[in-house]
Amino acid sequence: MSSDASRLRQRLVQYRQQCQLELGFLLEERGPLIRGSFGTRGRVCGNPNCRCARGELHESKYLTASDGGKSRQVHVPAGDEVFVSAGVERYRRFHKRRARLADLVFEQLELVDQLGRSLLAPYPPDNPLPPPKRRGRPPKDP
Repeated sequence: MSSDASRLRQRLVQYRQQCQLELGFLLEERGPLIRGSFGTRGRVCGNPNCRCARGELHESKYLTASDGGKSRQVHVPAGDEVFVSAGVERYRRFHKRRARLADLVFEQLELVDQLGRSLLAPYPPDNPLPPPKRRGRPPKDP
């Protein structure tokens, strides 16, 4: 019992350190977050004498995001390209770290449950009460 509990405590300390690291990354994030995908699209202007009529399309920058279940595109002017691109990247980085933190916290709670079960002593010894039922969301399948 004590060796299992000791190993679980060590793993909990490791998870706590990883959580603190991920939280630190989230707190260090500066600047606005912009939700969506930033990309380039070719278009034809409609002028029959333009190079785009021969296949050399004009490039336009767009921010694409879902809005109420529908995909929506917004043109990004040349002056805002760097700002929007950086904001989209910050958003991706932020949500990737957030997802990692959520996974770590869930795994940490699983370890806490295991620690609690490893420390559980049956009482009374001759006719113990049944173990507690599992609470919360079901464990992840490997």
